[in-house]
Amino acid sequence: MKRSKLNAVFLATSSALMALSANASDNPGAHQHGHAELQVALDGNQIDLIFTSPAYNLLGFEHRARTDDQKALVKETEEWLERTPLINTPDASCKVASAEVYHEAGDGSGDHHDHGSNGHDHHEHNEHEHSEGYGHSDFEVTQVLNCTGLASAEALLIPLTERFPEIEDLGVQWVWSGGQGSARLEHQERSFSLKSQ
Repeated sequence: MKRSKLNAVFLATSSALMALSANASDNPGAHQHGHAELQVALDGNQIDLIFTSPAYNLLGFEHRARTDDQKALVKETEEWLERTPLINTPDASCKVASAEVYHEAGDGSGDHHDHGSNGHDHHEHNEHEHSEGYGHSDFEVTQVLNCTGLASAEALLIPLTERFPEIEDLGVQWVWSGGQGSARLEHQERSFSLKSQ
């Protein structure tokens, strides 16, 4: 598949996912504890991905962090999501080229983290996100990964269900030069085959 066609498919998938997550607070059915989604585009040795999950799956709560322990947990979770490849090859060759983490669960001092190859942090705030009445809190993570040997990998590993035991099932959708596919990983499953449909 040509790079421009793959990028167009990923952009369309990303736009649909962002629209879905933007409406999650207005549609309680779209926000399900225990369920998370991972959308992936593979091209050569690069992976572009979007991961979305209710904050409860990652933190055990959805409100703004109130205690020092909760604030520390939010920071630890942000850092893990920024530095850990959310997909990897069996020989762990993937490296995070850039990552962005968006959420509403923090203390308000940094609910958007952008870590590209330059290492600078950027923080953005939205008055709606600071409202105490905001009922459903989600995490959205985007990553660009560089993975040596990705083209020869028949299966990929996902550390999310092991790291976050509240994720009971993870929906994975992908597009790559060999076509497209989807899988549902149950609690503690860590890999999927690109050949499964």
